[in-house]
Amino acid sequence: MKGEGLATLTRIMLVDDHLEFRNLMVELLEGQPDLEVTAQAGSLTEARSQVATAKFDVVVLDLGLPDGNGADLIGELHEANPEGSVLIMSASLHPTNIERAMRAGAAEVLDKLSSPKEVICTVRRLGNA
Repeated sequence: MKGEGLATLTRIMLVDDHLEFRNLMVELLEGQPDLEVTAQAGSLTEARSQVATAKFDVVVLDLGLPDGNGADLIGELHEANPEGSVLIMSASLHPTNIERAMRAGAAEVLDKLSSPKEVICTVRRLGNA
């Protein structure tokens, strides 16, 4: 569809334990005509149960989840969808955690305090990569 001048729909999976943050992200992302949130999870366990069936181009992934580190999920996400991208979006951006996530295959890292414009632009770029 890119060649026809139409925007490609980017499908997004959100993995964050804070429901309020996920709700804000859904509102932000789905307010864009080319972005759609297709799956949500609040833990590694919930995310793992959806990975095989969820349709996603970009996963917005928190590192600090109640049942482990989000970086532990990245390999499974790439296995389920090799063309998909992982955007780490976390408030806990300790250099060790960031390095671990990047080694696991994360494409980009943003702080949860990033501007809405930066989040949208990053998701679009990763979704069209």
